[in-house]
Amino acid sequence: MILKSISEQFIRGAEFRQLDQAMETSVPGKVSSIEGIAPSSFPLIAASVFNRFGGQVIAVAENPQKMQELYLDLTCFTDPDLIFTLPPWDTLPYEFVSPPENIERERITAIYRMIRGLPSLIVTAVESLVRKVPEKNYFTGRGVSLSVKEEYPFDDLVQMLADYGYTREHRVEAYGQFSVKGGIIDVYLPSEENPVRLDFFGDTLESIREFSAESQITLGRLESVTVYPRKEIVLLRRDRDKLAEILSSASAKGMDFPEEVKHFISGKEHSMKGVEDLFPLITKPATLLDFIHPDARIIMCEAPSLDTKKSSIEKNFDELYRRKKDAHLCLPPEELVDVSAFDSARSRAVSLQVFTSSSEALQWKLRSIPGFRGKVRQVREEIASRLDDGWKVVVTTGFEGQARRLYDLLGEFDPPADFESFDPSGNFSILISPLREGIELCGEKILVLSDHEIFGKSYRKKRFRKKSSRPIESFLDLKTGDYVVHINHGIGIFQGIERMTAGGVERDFLLIEYAEGDRLYVSLDQIVMVQKYIGVEGRKPRIDALGKKSAWNRIKEKVRESVEEIARELMVIYSKRNSMKGFQFPPDTQWQEEFESLFEYEETPDQITAIEDVKDDMENQRPMDRLVCGDVGFGKTEVAIRAAFKAAMAGRQTAILVPTTVLAMQHFSTFRKRFQEYPMEVEMMSRFRSAADIRRIKERLSKGEIDIIIGTHALLSKDIVIKSLGLLVIDEEQRFGVKHKERLKQMRAMVDVLTLSATPIPRTLHMSMAGMRDLSIITTPPENRQSIETFVMEENPDILRMAILREIERDGQVFFVHNRVQSIDAMASSLEKLVPEASFCVAHGQMQEHELEEIMIDFLNEKYDVLVSTSIIESGLDIPNVNTIVINRADTFGLSQLYQLKGRVGRSERKAHAYLFYPRHTPLSEEAQKRLQVISEYSDLGSGFKIAMKDLEIRGAGNILGVEQSGNIMDVGFDLYMQMLEEEVKKLKGEDLMADYRAPVFLKTDFFIPSEYIPDERQKIEFYKRFESCVGAGEVDSLAAEMTDRFGAPPPEVSVLIELERVRALASALRIDEILEDSRAIRIRMSAESKVDRAKLVKYMASDRRFSLDAKDRDTLLFSTKNMAGEKKISELKKWLQLMS
Repeated sequence: MILKSISEQFIRGAEFRQLDQAMETSVPGKVSSIEGIAPSSFPLIAASVFNRFGGQVIAVAENPQKMQELYLDLTCFTDPDLIFTLPPWDTLPYEFVSPPENIERERITAIYRMIRGLPSLIVTAVESLVRKVPEKNYFTGRGVSLSVKEEYPFDDLVQMLADYGYTREHRVEAYGQFSVKGGIIDVYLPSEENPVRLDFFGDTLESIREFSAESQITLGRLESVTVYPRKEIVLLRRDRDKLAEILSSASAKGMDFPEEVKHFISGKEHSMKGVEDLFPLITKPATLLDFIHPDARIIMCEAPSLDTKKSSIEKNFDELYRRKKDAHLCLPPEELVDVSAFDSARSRAVSLQVFTSSSEALQWKLRSIPGFRGKVRQVREEIASRLDDGWKVVVTTGFEGQARRLYDLLGEFDPPADFESFDPSGNFSILISPLREGIELCGEKILVLSDHEIFGKSYRKKRFRKKSSRPIESFLDLKTGDYVVHINHGIGIFQGIERMTAGGVERDFLLIEYAEGDRLYVSLDQIVMVQKYIGVEGRKPRIDALGKKSAWNRIKEKVRESVEEIARELMVIYSKRNSMKGFQFPPDTQWQEEFESLFEYEETPDQITAIEDVKDDMENQRPMDRLVCGDVGFGKTEVAIRAAFKAAMAGRQTAILVPTTVLAMQHFSTFRKRFQEYPMEVEMMSRFRSAADIRRIKERLSKGEIDIIIGTHALLSKDIVIKSLGLLVIDEEQRFGVKHKERLKQMRAMVDVLTLSATPIPRTLHMSMAGMRDLSIITTPPENRQSIETFVMEENPDILRMAILREIERDGQVFFVHNRVQSIDAMASSLEKLVPEASFCVAHGQMQEHELEEIMIDFLNEKYDVLVSTSIIESGLDIPNVNTIVINRADTFGLSQLYQLKGRVGRSERKAHAYLFYPRHTPLSEEAQKRLQVISEYSDLGSGFKIAMKDLEIRGAGNILGVEQSGNIMDVGFDLYMQMLEEEVKKLKGEDLMADYRAPVFLKTDFFIPSEYIPDERQKIEFYKRFESCVGAGEVDSLAAEMTDRFGAPPPEVSVLIELERVRALASALRIDEILEDSRAIRIRMSAESKVDRAKLVKYMASDRRFSLDAKDRDTLLFSTKNMAGEKKISELKKWLQLMS
């Protein structure tokens, strides 16, 4: 709302007063339209109507994309907290498919705002206006307001959440989930940014706390909250029975239904996809117009286009009904769509349009601004002329980097340096705002210029609901039947948690099963000895045996030797590089700063760090050898571009080595575009160049006339001489052969080398190699990336056709993945028949290399709409124009493969869609179901660092350490391998291995986490593991506070566990060897490394006779606990440790 003061000034102007008077008199049809105005003025007018009249204002756009654009522009002119989107369901009718959760969430929030009459600016699309929804009473009968200190039947509330469509989980992490822990209910409501924690004492609501879905820790307190259903149509028991009966009857008549619907009919499922097309069977329908306040104002943006869209929707429903009605249960279109609702809305709306069609319409002078296409001199002249004429000029951009650049370019007009606040009294300002296009307000003499007009392109910060993307610590995903690694006993199978009494003490134990049915019970206070086994996807590890038959120690020793060798090699490389001297590049020039400010995106924090790392390396005397890792499209190329510019400014040439011709072409196009404003020569050597061109390029390279050369391995041949090579950039080094790698090794000794990799490198590996191999990791996605909308469903030609056409309509392209070479041409032919409007091409790995490259390049150049290919695209190109992927037979792919394939789309600011199809009427294996469920759940950005990425991380580790190490990782599991590597590196560096020391503590006292306190085994294991990993008593205290916050006050057994962990933390800080309780006393063993002050100890023993030295072992202190209760002895032991600290 940074531009709200412009809206306020506009409201006071003569033009708006005409509308004001007409709307105040409320004569229907008096003001039907404002015409001859720029489309960029629509958001200003709609926001001004809302700012002036308040209440409810409905702004109607043509389709979901235009609705989102309008929403973003509206946030510039009015309070974003009062703007809500009401998107269409975005599904085809009659297909038994329900809308994605984010759409459900936005719709239900907006609907309840309208019904409750709250002031709101609702942005919607034509389809939402005409598509029928349940009547108002259906919604008003659902929804409960909760306030602190009021009484509510606890069990009824739990049942109500289940009835309202919320799913019960052990831990609330995503919208639509709830959990019950004793007297605490956690729930993630559609209307709230964060989940809420309802803390009850009996039936009295003691507190309402907002908490973080990621950390589960309280963020703040609320006095009240309203619980709505999770989505619009939730089926209560009566509705379920009625609908199931109708469907059962239709099924008996031979109507065809998907498997999920059959489960609903039989009562196995309580909800059903596609109920949006059948709800008139169970409740009266209505339209959104029935929900809005009688005084609500409606604004139609580009009304003629909306009218066309309405007709298109009507035609689409009619056509689909005709095709489906004989074989499926379909309601006639008039029961699902009411086109008269659009006409009714239009009759009372203010219509905004670009062209003039009525003499009675208001004609306002709100004009668009012609683009300057980067001609900064013309921009300066225009601004100077306007300011001289008494105008106010505001320049907007979506990003701080661009704002700083504009500040430098337009500094002569003396703009304020604060881009976040707007002073309306000033004549010239630069502001950070998501406004898409500028506007000229002639009546008010205000010119708003966006960076879109100045540079020809604008990038806006998208609206994201924060999604938690907590990396799954592998243990949190531990379930019965998973492989685990015990550091001393090897690989076994986790069989759950059992509570047992051993030596008169009750504890929780992990049960691990080994070969021949052997069992190992591991006390949960020793959980640090156990790790979840993570290996290569699809390969099962060998289960170890216990006792004498065990080969585990031999295997572990073999891997340790291999790790030692790697660590030594790394040390040799490290010391060699430290002793070398290379070319030292000078610091950044003013040109470098200007070049960097021309970057059209906002840099991510990781990207900035990587860029600074590379520049620091280049300015150092020793040759650079840095690896930059990050997913495709996360900005690695820009890091290389800036390094190449720095090299060119110092008179040095840059060679960029890529594994394929297609990638060479892509880099060539990117580099030329970035360097077009500068006198630098960028060239490419590939087989698409003629022999004469290559001869000429070689000659110019040897003379130093080319600044940047891009090419495949041909660049490494002996006959190529680069006169003053200063920087070598290698893209995906692991894809080059051994011979090429040897040549690269020689080059590394002479020049700065920057390697780029899209395979993720595990953070554990990054840490263990710190200072040995210079690594920069880019894990943050670009600012305007959106998550990928994922649909997992049975094969469906209608949805497939709709998905392809929808992408083509927005000038995009589609990947269709069919992983069978034998039938891929037949599949392409059937697709051509299904969607004759689209053009198709086929690509697979058995093609001739040249043929494959030519097809990929043609597709890259947008000669085809759809690429039908095998999974070869999984590690392919960055093609931002492809934003829909269809994966055929998704049930046959592995998890990481699905993740990689899905990641081929969503590389621009457009919303991306992934359709994962599996065969109709074919039961899926449990494993395939699980994979498809996981991939649909992990649709949020950054989820690549969840469990689906572990397989890729192992590949990444293999790429850095050498592929042969993948076998060793398989033998002992990923985590243990990384632990070994880190220890070896520390040893060689002479670092203290005791830094992570944990004192063993064994006391005879009951401690465990009862299932009544934490019912979920995974969360129970999580807390044991986190307590075990605490460093210092302060960490134990904060973890205990978090536990109380999440689960309520701990019972006595848990309090003992917490006190024990405090004792362990204090003992570890003092480097005590062991604390062990036997039948006579607690034995505290202290070696020479212990940090206990001996003089203080002697003094303490003299004053407290319960402490004495063991006569047989002078390094052991005895603490007599005769007749002392469990909690008392822990308390006394803690007191002693605190005094010794």
